[in-house]
Amino acid sequence: MFVAQLQHKILDIYALLENIEYVYPLLLNPPSCPPQANSTWMGCFVRATEVCKALYFAGVPIWLVHSKEYIPLTMNIVCSVRLTYPDGIVRSMYMENSVAKPFPSIW
Repeated sequence: MFVAQLQHKILDIYALLENIEYVYPLLLNPPSCPPQANSTWMGCFVRATEVCKALYFAGVPIWLVHSKEYIPLTMNIVCSVRLTYPDGIVRSMYMENSVAKPFPSIW
């Protein structure tokens, strides 16, 4: 358990440093053309189209979780995905006394 928590904290620190070094400057001064997305990053899930656009121009892999009716026609959708909820796959790994306690996200 100690090793897993240590790895979790180290990955959090690494993600924060990557964000400060690469993403944050691009969010402050977005380029006119989006850079190539970094394939080593996991990316993020967002609900707001403004946040989606900002992260897209920063080169972050993103997934917009939105109803099809509310997506602007000008937005380039690479692939539409139907959301599924796999019961017992992820949640059961983090159950403590029948309560799901996954690792918290830092952003």
